Amino acid sequence: MSFRLLKRLLPLLCLLSWGESLLATQPRKWVSATRDEFLKGKLRGVSVSSDARLIIAPALERLLDTEEPFVYSAVVDGLGNFYLGTGNDGKVFRIGANGESKEWAKLDEPGVYAMAVDSSGRVYAGTAPDGQVYRLDLTGKAEVFFDPDEKYIWSLAIDRRNNVFVGTGSRGVVYKVGPDGKGRKFYDSPATHIVSLAWDLDGNILAGTSARALILRLSSEGGATVVHDSPLEEVRSIAVDRYGTIFAAALSGGARAASRKSESTVKTSAKTGTTPARSTNSSRTIRVAGTSSGKRLEIYRIGRSGGVEVLYSSDRALAYDLLIRNDGNLLVATGDKGRIFSVSPRRFVTLLVESGEEQVTRLLERRGRLFAATSNLGKGFELKTKPSKQGVYESRVFDAGMVASWGTIEWEVIDRVEPVVKASVRTGNTDTPDDTWGKWSPTYSDSSGTRIESPPTRYLQWKLEFPAEGRSEAVVSQTNAVDMVSVSYLQHNLAPLLSSITVHPPGAAFVRYASTDPAGGVSPGGPGGAHRRSLPSEIRRLGSPTVKTPPRRVYLPGAQSLSWSAQDPNGDDLIYSIHYRSAADRKWTLLKKDLTETYQTLDGKSLPDGTYVVRVTVSDSPSNPADQALESELMSKPFVVANTAPAVEWGTPQIEGAEVRLQVVVRTVASTIHQLEYAVDGDRWSLLFPEDGIADGTLERYRLVFKGLDRGEHLVTVRVVDSVGNLGSGRLKLSIP
Repeated sequence: MSFRLLKRLLPLLCLLSWGESLLATQPRKWVSATRDEFLKGKLRGVSVSSDARLIIAPALERLLDTEEPFVYSAVVDGLGNFYLGTGNDGKVFRIGANGESKEWAKLDEPGVYAMAVDSSGRVYAGTAPDGQVYRLDLTGKAEVFFDPDEKYIWSLAIDRRNNVFVGTGSRGVVYKVGPDGKGRKFYDSPATHIVSLAWDLDGNILAGTSARALILRLSSEGGATVVHDSPLEEVRSIAVDRYGTIFAAALSGGARAASRKSESTVKTSAKTGTTPARSTNSSRTIRVAGTSSGKRLEIYRIGRSGGVEVLYSSDRALAYDLLIRNDGNLLVATGDKGRIFSVSPRRFVTLLVESGEEQVTRLLERRGRLFAATSNLGKGFELKTKPSKQGVYESRVFDAGMVASWGTIEWEVIDRVEPVVKASVRTGNTDTPDDTWGKWSPTYSDSSGTRIESPPTRYLQWKLEFPAEGRSEAVVSQTNAVDMVSVSYLQHNLAPLLSSITVHPPGAAFVRYASTDPAGGVSPGGPGGAHRRSLPSEIRRLGSPTVKTPPRRVYLPGAQSLSWSAQDPNGDDLIYSIHYRSAADRKWTLLKKDLTETYQTLDGKSLPDGTYVVRVTVSDSPSNPADQALESELMSKPFVVANTAPAVEWGTPQIEGAEVRLQVVVRTVASTIHQLEYAVDGDRWSLLFPEDGIADGTLERYRLVFKGLDRGEHLVTVRVVDSVGNLGSGRLKLSIP
């Protein structure tokens, strides 16, 4: 079967748990072929395409390391100069169009959270926690341009007349500031923060808010309409394409001010003696962005008609910025290992690059050049349309479940060109690679299958190296795409384990339910089903219920039932044998062998009265060669087999007037006495305790006392039940003179 055909069958194979639960004697396969599986690995210069292929990524060239922990904001001017606003020292860096970079300005505030550029090339920077807007001239000289009564400047937008619109918190006010620095309230929102601003095609402002996630449209007069009311917490970024379609990223579990609180607490406390707060509600919990257990991302696409659809959603990644390209693809900057995704109009998602930093915070495009800014650590990059010089993909660490021998590694390459994609592996016995692991193996170039020369271990990781040569079209390469990687392995056999044996109450018998034949009466596998028994268990179980119906329990005199639980670390098929012996004997007698069920009912009537124990032995021989099969055993607690009914012995009645005293002795052979009841002249039955107060032996004495009996004959009847349910009885005639 080819890899490509196998990949088409993956949904079925997943239903069969193929690849990680075959028989121990058959090599298992760890198959990596899905997008989710590939995203679990580490990518350096490698993309994951929408059709789940590993390909060489576009080059992500570092332009500047700011040596600051965070880049909060970024902007590109008309000349192609790239500006980065950082924290926690309030620095602005400039990367010139020629590639030269330097610190451009040092502001009084610790965090530069918003940036914009006007038609004259002057840069505006919004800061926190004192909420000031600075204007930087063409030399980098900074002056306070606007100082509202706000704590945070989260977003900036500039119109064609160089009016600056300022999104603030924590009162959620948008200010309009003229070129002269004089401002006024433009819109007072119902939210607490205006975290994103953008322009629609009609010249209206689009505003994204928090802690209530609204997308607002603000007219030139300041009137507002709600474009969308998201159920999440924050509209982090808004982008508009050339057709007027709005794209917006909404988040929960990663509020913007939450990260600001963590990142700037030291600076804030030293400067103002206050702690940044996102919400006026003091009971609101503030978390560092990306650490909340309730993390959620939704990216909306909103047409000109107002229809809203979810273009992309994730419970894993948080989006910090959006960039819509002219080809209709939406680029998404995330906090998921600093990755940039591309979402096509048809919702095909491609992981373009992994930056190597914790978050990609800003995406910008100018005249076909793509820029990215990151945090943890704060750096500036350019995303090229040429392939990376080299691509390296490291898989997640695979756990074989136990020590295993490794077989071959093979990978399927689509549109193969020279030089080829090469693979290597490393192995170890800890779940995280460390210095106890072996080194990476020499590279393998035969994708059709190469033997892994590594000693038996529990964990394995593979690596692919993509050559630098290759074509690049529409940002991503189309050659040497890896469709699937497969590693075969053989678990070392471990003995099955019996964890418990249950002795059920005497008289309880197990009866199988009538089963239906999923094959419709067909008995595949030839005479006796010999071929079927040799098939992998997943194939044999096709059509069988995933949960076995337990047997029905009925009462059957003399029956003694047992059940047990067993597990096999390798997932092998198991068979059981049962031996029994009396407690006074050392010789075991075989009762049943080659059982596949985990219960058995004994016919106690065929055994002499006495105390017995049962030994259950479990073996994985159906799944292993005879010289490699392993077994274990477990003994039950002692139980009693008693077929003889309790015997009743009457003492001599002692009659004194109308009072009668009578002793009754009850004996059993193997069981203990459970209870005695008596009745006089067929009247109601009454319970009687033995003389010692407890019915717990094989011999018990009872004393009956009757008072006020009428003269004449009376019939006394007793019935006795022993511990296994046997019933004994006796009658005695009394004559009262």
